[in-house]
Amino acid sequence: MDYSTFKNRVCKRIKDLRIEKNLTQEQISGPFMGVRTYQKIESGFSAPNLESLFKIANALGVHPKELINVAISGSDEKGKKK
Repeated sequence: MDYSTFKNRVCKRIKDLRIEKNLTQEQISGPFMGVRTYQKIESGFSAPNLESLFKIANALGVHPKELINVAISGSDEKGKKK
């Protein structure tokens, strides 16, 4: 897997978790990051830095590793290798 694929999967994971928890982008971005910045992360346009990743995980109520636990091969199952 290349970096671009990994970044896009992490960004999609962030968005999926937010939707699963019925939270808005504004609720996740909170006072520490602009909503537009958060939208760029969700869309895959920008990658979150470690501080943002940590704060997003806290807002979602998950451990940061849950955000980066994505499939590393063509499989859609997180963490499962082909």
